[in-house]
Amino acid sequence: NKLTKLIKAIRLILQKPYLLNKVLKDESVLKLDFLKAYPYLQMKQIRLVDFMEGNEVKITPYAFLSGSSLATDFALLQLLCRRFQVKDYLEIGTWRGESAANVAAYVESVYSFNLGDEQLLALGLDKNYVQSHRYFSKNCSNIHHVFGDSQSFDFNQLNKKFDLIFIDGDHSTTAVQRDTKKMLSYLKNDQSIIVWHDAKLDTEYPRYEVLKGIYDAMPVELHEHIYLVENSLCAVYLPMEVIS
Repeated sequence: NKLTKLIKAIRLILQKPYLLNKVLKDESVLKLDFLKAYPYLQMKQIRLVDFMEGNEVKITPYAFLSGSSLATDFALLQLLCRRFQVKDYLEIGTWRGESAANVAAYVESVYSFNLGDEQLLALGLDKNYVQSHRYFSKNCSNIHHVFGDSQSFDFNQLNKKFDLIFIDGDHSTTAVQRDTKKMLSYLKNDQSIIVWHDAKLDTEYPRYEVLKGIYDAMPVELHEHIYLVENSLCAVYLPMEVIS
């Protein structure tokens, strides 16, 4: 049976080479790659309540639509902005604008970066999907929408550095590594924070494709300050000590 399956698999891959990506991106394969690269690593988790300053978090807007971030992801961003008095916030990846809109009330400026509509359409993406971009953030006065490809865009044009950077663009290992390494130059100071979305498959299990990009990009001496966040899909780099 195994030999029959192997022959069938090889035949299918020869007919449809793109199927090889499904093998290479299987979570078990990605986990082995990650553990091979970082055998010494013990990933730490922190809790949302570690950042609570009161008893209330107001998540608005929230679309309850497919592919949205979790409410706990938006709560994390809000709580970090509030607790660490974030003034300037940058995110890579806009989509409906929910994350930007959820932090706008707690910071001075939000810069939300994404491919422009024409670039998205040129990629063959559905028109309705493209039109959904910026739905919640387009009318917020302190949100600035910036368009381009993060791989080639010169962020020096913004003439700005940031207290918190939220990376939620392309989630391939190569792209996460590239965006993270690039964004290190735009942190305001040694107390600035990075948050990565989709660093977990769900609220319990790591997503090794994204995590490898994170750890590949971050200097080794900063690895001890990278945490997964319980009950969310996020990982966070916190240079300061987390005190419950």
